[in-house]
Amino acid sequence: MLLRRISAAVGVAGLLALPAAPAQAEPSQPDADYLKAAHQVNLAEITMGRIAWTTSSDPTVKTLAAALMRDHIHLDADLYQTARQLRVYLPAAPTPEQQALAKRYQAAGADTFDEYFITTQLAAHRAALKMTAERAANGSEETVKELAAKAEPIIARHQTMLRDAARAEGLAGYVDAGGRQG
Repeated sequence: MLLRRISAAVGVAGLLALPAAPAQAEPSQPDADYLKAAHQVNLAEITMGRIAWTTSSDPTVKTLAAALMRDHIHLDADLYQTARQLRVYLPAAPTPEQQALAKRYQAAGADTFDEYFITTQLAAHRAALKMTAERAANGSEETVKELAAKAEPIIARHQTMLRDAARAEGLAGYVDAGGRQG
């Protein structure tokens, strides 16, 4: 009996002495916040792209809407994998502000939709590009930095497409004003 207790104690002590498997480090709060915010941007852009695709009759806006949906679906798939690896729980829906904008898109008349969509998307992509560039440069978790660095040129391409669409629609005053008439 005593021998059995000694064996058990030595066994437990041996297990405690073994090096632990490396634990998955928690991401910094700014990295986790970025993943959550970028996910919500992706969800919003997919939804808003779908609204633009069904509402607009302008081929330029339809092309833009298709690119937004396609690219943000792919960006969000990559983001989801990163968040899952880092155990970051993602919100189920866009922010209330993004949801309100989607409702305003749905309520916009056909005669004003294209202009409203382009100008508000210019401002949204400007903010998304700033957020993504900051995280690519200053992220603490390498996978988050890589994710942001991969997303940055895609968001910049969307911004270029939006600027081109604004010029085509005669909205040149919005192009350099970040979505506000300048």
